[in-house]
Amino acid sequence: MVAVALVAWGQPAPAAGAVGDFVVYGFSQSDVHEEDPQVYELDPDTTIRAIGKWSTAGDEAADYNFTQIDRYHAKGIAFMGSGTASVIFPKDFATAEIFDDMSTRDADGNPVPHDEFGFPEPARRGNIFNPKYREYLLSWARIQVDGGVDGLNFDEINAGFSGGSKYGFNGNEGFDDYAIADFNRYLLEKYPAFTAADWKSRFGMTDDNIPRRDVPAGDLAANFNYRAYLRAGGWNRDPLNAVNPLAREWGRVVANRMYAEDTSFTATYIRRYWKELVDKTRAYSWRTRHRNVLISSNGLWPYVDFNSVGMYPWNPDEQTPDFRGADYVPVVEGHLNGAKSLQSQYRYLKEQSARIAGHVPVVVFIDWPNDMMTNYLNLPLQEKKDYWQIFGAEAYANGIFPAFHLKDTVGSPTATDLGMMDFFKTYTRFYKDRRAIFSDNVISPHAVWVSAAHIAASLLVQRGTGKRSLHLVNHNYDQGITPQSGFTVEADLGSCPRRVSLVSPDFPQSKSPAFSCRHGKLKLTVDRLDHYNIIQL
Repeated sequence: MVAVALVAWGQPAPAAGAVGDFVVYGFSQSDVHEEDPQVYELDPDTTIRAIGKWSTAGDEAADYNFTQIDRYHAKGIAFMGSGTASVIFPKDFATAEIFDDMSTRDADGNPVPHDEFGFPEPARRGNIFNPKYREYLLSWARIQVDGGVDGLNFDEINAGFSGGSKYGFNGNEGFDDYAIADFNRYLLEKYPAFTAADWKSRFGMTDDNIPRRDVPAGDLAANFNYRAYLRAGGWNRDPLNAVNPLAREWGRVVANRMYAEDTSFTATYIRRYWKELVDKTRAYSWRTRHRNVLISSNGLWPYVDFNSVGMYPWNPDEQTPDFRGADYVPVVEGHLNGAKSLQSQYRYLKEQSARIAGHVPVVVFIDWPNDMMTNYLNLPLQEKKDYWQIFGAEAYANGIFPAFHLKDTVGSPTATDLGMMDFFKTYTRFYKDRRAIFSDNVISPHAVWVSAAHIAASLLVQRGTGKRSLHLVNHNYDQGITPQSGFTVEADLGSCPRRVSLVSPDFPQSKSPAFSCRHGKLKLTVDRLDHYNIIQL
């Protein structure tokens, strides 16, 4: 396994708080000139991205409503700006030639359209291998830093490699001159002793198209031209085809993921350019404002202060028979399937994030527009509340954080429209008042046994303090929760606690359950579990 260590920046935290103290995250995204008053009602520690440059607005400081940042700070809420790191429009650039230069290309060298977005004007993906494009991303990031944001969320960093609907998302994208030049550098560095004979025998290259050290990597007329290689092999419409000997070297980009173990060309260089963006953004904030700026992105990425993971179909992190991936908003005939547990999936995301980014917070949010969001919006009101009381709680129970959904950018009903705001304000108060329980936990390897069925149990240990907490989530559900009572919980802790207390967002006062412990083996009785109990040891 390859671990990616985080840099200890040693810079002041944002005025609105330190990310290590955040336990209540909201999700509300507005265009750069808009504002969502629901955020002030919820009063989270932060929202994943309060504003987002996802249109042609956002290239000029005058496009923004930065006055809202003071209102965030007056409530103690950290303000996260954001923008797409990959979607571009002709209006973003001065000329059509510049737009073409910034665009991703297919294996024939043509710009790849992305009409699947449904935007009224032509959309493409920007090319992160182009240094001018990376500078363009930094240009709007600097505007947001100058405006006073506490952090920046770069969305869909590596989305320019899918091929889009034109190619059935088969990976026929990212084959521009800049990337091809970098591919030459990668191959020559990976195989420093290869001779012409080696290149030909290993990869089926020909004498007139072979990597050369005596020619600049970007001279694609004299040096190796991967597009020409693909055309010669008949793979220019399907370059990731397994019969292509160089497909494995190029790599298969997984949207919104940068796996620590992936050392393919695309992963190696995207990781490099992502780090460059992060480092330059941090350096600019430190140089101009003498403070750090929080960094996040959609998915699992290194070099971030927290990972914000969009939950959507076809995600790659759980293989299922229908290939749709993890079902984060499970429904049965239009009703919430609260009997399902997401514990294994949440743990997977936390463990992967630790391997990729170190011990940073992991936040999950219902991404959109997709059928998971549609499923959530169509639930009856009480079942929407149950969703957060079961699956939001289960995120906390496994050391990650849910982002409570307030507003998207496509005109869906807001939390206020849905009648959810009073519930959110009351429910999140529990986590705010007991934030010391939920911050910076890791999953303990010690097993937990529960005598009752349909309960997901976990044991968390807080880094630094060593404090332990047992978490119980009730999945005894059929269009409503059925409480469970009078069951026992056992855990092999290694050492016995001096006292035990039980708290829950489902009742106001803490309790002291009866327990016994000998030689580190704890046994206790729980009198009642509605949705979620936390047992502090």
